Amino acid sequence: MIKVGLVGYGFMGHMHAQCYEATGEAKVVALADVEADRRKEAEDKLGCRTFPGIGEMLASADVDMVDICTPTYLHEEHVTAAAQAAKPVLCEKPLSLTVESCDRMIGAVKKAGVAMMTGQVIRFWPEYQVLKEIVDSGRYGRVEWASASRLSPAPNWAWQRWLLNPELSGGAVLDLHIHDQDYIAWLLGTPGKIQACGTPGPGGAVDSVFSLGWEHPSGAKSYAEGSLTLAPSFPFRMALHVACEKATIKLDTCLTPSLVVYPFEGASFAPPLPEQKVGAAAQTQGNLSSLGGYYNEIQYFLGCLASGGKPEIVTPEEARESVRICLAITESVKTGKTVSL
Repeated sequence: MIKVGLVGYGFMGHMHAQCYEATGEAKVVALADVEADRRKEAEDKLGCRTFPGIGEMLASADVDMVDICTPTYLHEEHVTAAAQAAKPVLCEKPLSLTVESCDRMIGAVKKAGVAMMTGQVIRFWPEYQVLKEIVDSGRYGRVEWASASRLSPAPNWAWQRWLLNPELSGGAVLDLHIHDQDYIAWLLGTPGKIQACGTPGPGGAVDSVFSLGWEHPSGAKSYAEGSLTLAPSFPFRMALHVACEKATIKLDTCLTPSLVVYPFEGASFAPPLPEQKVGAAAQTQGNLSSLGGYYNEIQYFLGCLASGGKPEIVTPEEARESVRICLAITESVKTGKTVSL
């Protein structure tokens, strides 16, 4: 049984804690959170020891790994502390707010010789996993273009509304849009050029963004849109269209089936998705209730620890690259210019 030290017990901390329990392979034995009421809730629900900060937790608790679910602006401090304690670390996305910060974090874990993975959860989401397998198989030829969409109401549930502060979160580009940019880069490679426009949200961040990418190594072009400014009653939606030479693939989580392949020859079909071992999360306030992708990424990271291997589906360098792409998008929005990567 892998002993987990969880840092942060907000929306994402709750999701991760439920996933560890569901795996049967790990247990949250210690938790750090600045809020006393959350520490009390964790003690009651998880039966773990709690601490007001990561330093106290690492000094007093026996843990095999650290899971960081704190706001983005705290990631570097917490990853560095875990690395200095020689603990493998799973850190929520985005890795950090700047490329320089990402480099310092990567340097800290490499110096410590410990594994680190960033929670780019879309790489583990069932529909996106299957779509990647279809594209990589080459069955339908090369990808000509891809178009992604991620739309959400404002994250007013976030602790002290930190997600609405661009200095703390990077706005929708780094917190929301990064999911699709990371997946597009995984599918097509990093674009050579980015052109983007956007509109500000109530906190002044770029909370609605529309970005074009071209000169991907694969030769494909990409488009992605993301927004955190939609009406409270609007259903969270993530979608992706991929146009291959011999088929068009449609992914939309608001539809059933959520993934359909439309070949140029033959009938359309819904490819089978991996059977989900877990269902909806309990008592969550965020825009996603399914544990599926989170469970998959956590089980994968636990498997890497058990085997002594380093995560390969999401490497620290790839997480850094996704931050670099999103910062280029923000620069393009602010300057109105095309940005080369």
